[in-house]
Amino acid sequence: MDSRSIMDVHKGDFVKIGNDICKVIEIEKKSGGAQFGSIVHLKYVIISTGHIHDKRFNSSDKVEIPEVRVVKATFSYSDKDTYYFLNPETYEQYELPTSVLGNYSKFIKEGEEVEIVLHEEVPIYVNIPDKIKVKVIQTGDVSSGTDKTVWKPAVIEGNIEIMVPGFIKSGDNIFINLDKMEYLGRE
Repeated sequence: MDSRSIMDVHKGDFVKIGNDICKVIEIEKKSGGAQFGSIVHLKYVIISTGHIHDKRFNSSDKVEIPEVRVVKATFSYSDKDTYYFLNPETYEQYELPTSVLGNYSKFIKEGEEVEIVLHEEVPIYVNIPDKIKVKVIQTGDVSSGTDKTVWKPAVIEGNIEIMVPGFIKSGDNIFINLDKMEYLGRE
């Protein structure tokens, strides 16, 4: 395992905090004044549990960097709590718990290609896109105001309800943020 200055860590990097392998989801570096050193505020998800945490570091702190490798795989199928992926080159099968996929588990389709992150040749994570395209299954009419200023509920693929602008119609393809399950734009 390698160590690196906290100042060299970026969003999306994997770090080891305590005994846990974590993925950095936000990092904010603040310069201190003459009397105070710089601080780094790290927001990360613990891979094994899916829990999100915050931690502050001094700019002089170091963190361990686990050795990870990324492989391409296609989604095969899922059962109750496990998702199965197949490496098309080696035919090796990878299993990951539903908790690792989070909201993405509601939208991933059979045959879809993903990047699996391996640590010591064990799958630990799926690189999940920030946004995905989904189809609006059902939405109602705007009851008052103009189409551009009013939001309304809509049911999207996966039978999930989110809020969309008034001009969105059933059958439209839209982009959503997977973390917050929010509308981002129309195709």
